[in-house]
Amino acid sequence: MAGACVLLAVVYIALGAGEQWINPLAAGDAMNQTILWELRFPRLLTAFAVGGMLALAGAWFQVLLGNPLAEPYVLGVAGSASAGAVAGLMLMPESAWVMSAGAFAGAWVGITAVMLFSHLGANRMLLAGVVLAAFWSAVLALLLALLPEQGLFRAFSWMLGDLSHSDLPIAVLLLAWGIALACGLLLSRSLDRLLLGERHAEALGVDVRALRQRLLLLASAVTALAVTAAGTIGFVGLVVPHLIRLLFGSLHRLVLPSSAVCGGLLLMLADSAARTIIAPAELPVGILTAIIGVPVFLFLLLRRT
Repeated sequence: MAGACVLLAVVYIALGAGEQWINPLAAGDAMNQTILWELRFPRLLTAFAVGGMLALAGAWFQVLLGNPLAEPYVLGVAGSASAGAVAGLMLMPESAWVMSAGAFAGAWVGITAVMLFSHLGANRMLLAGVVLAAFWSAVLALLLALLPEQGLFRAFSWMLGDLSHSDLPIAVLLLAWGIALACGLLLSRSLDRLLLGERHAEALGVDVRALRQRLLLLASAVTALAVTAAGTIGFVGLVVPHLIRLLFGSLHRLVLPSSAVCGGLLLMLADSAARTIIAPAELPVGILTAIIGVPVFLFLLLRRT
């Protein structure tokens, strides 16, 4: 009951917030109705799906790498997606879908590179991811230096997180959210066993290598889709799974659905604030998630020392 009340409250705030507050329960004229249901509501659903997928990916990466401070962008997938998006913008500056297609293709190039190191174990794979992230950052800097001036604003806006220009159909994002959650729940018992350590998991009948490869592919694919839809939005995948584990424990049949919902709610609230703080202009939503996430990250880091 409490969860349903929180969900309704967040939806109410996300619909009403913006340059001008509009009460969703008393929208009034046709213009307000159009703003609510044709502009804000689709964006709300996009934020929910993207935030939920990032939180799910964060929970998987933390198990995959054996590091509770891991998050979806730790293996360089976001960097390769950003490089692909900017490359698409260079090829066809006037075409929005080319940028999204470039981001998706770039993300899968990054995933393929990481998969080559998946057999090396969690520690070496994490190190390879850090190096690959640095490489993609260098490629991105080169592409930005070559990008025509008129494309720089759009590129930087996308790289900081932008929910206002998503070209992916909302139905696709919501379907991907549902499929990702279902796949996670199917693997939840194996994930619980993996938390005990690789040897214990193998003794309990888990094929650890196959599980790691599935997790890597699933988490990277979800991250690729989220980045393609909304650009780089950090810290959602780090903060949400941690808070859920603090509240509900480590059983993944509770952690995964709670993360999928709470990640979406967090991004909905962050996007509402981004539309409101400096209205009529908008802040990139990635800035707000970083402002929230960095102090929480430092707190969790200090808590582990």
